Amino acid sequence: KEYYNGKLNRAISHYEYFQLDYSKERYTYSTYNLHQVVEHLLKAIPLVFILYGHKEHDLELLIEKCKPYTLELSKVFPRDTPEEERLFRLLQRAYVEARYNDDFVVTKEDIDALMPKVERLRDITEKICCDRIAEYNRLSRQP
Repeated sequence: KEYYNGKLNRAISHYEYFQLDYSKERYTYSTYNLHQVVEHLLKAIPLVFILYGHKEHDLELLIEKCKPYTLELSKVFPRDTPEEERLFRLLQRAYVEARYNDDFVVTKEDIDALMPKVERLRDITEKICCDRIAEYNRLSRQP
């Protein structure tokens, strides 16, 4: 629960920074914070299930590492159309590009398309992690 809360608090913090950047129409930099929200949420899942914290920033790899615990993540970032693939790649690249590449441009429409995905990921992460923590609590009370 402590690991989950730590990652969740980091995700919440980055979401607050995202909201500030979004309100000031700094869409390119706001994608960096969205990336960080997604990264912390994805890292929470294996921490809760196997007590392992991945060090990678690669969202594709982190999603793969979470698949043994939930397949619902494929619904968040389906990547089954060129537009879905473009949005995922935009978010993936934001970790570096939004901070260091002045030619990296993200539009309000891009952010508006990514926000519901990130919120859905948050809901999925919260549900599966809280369910697992509840199961640990139940098992620890058994004789």
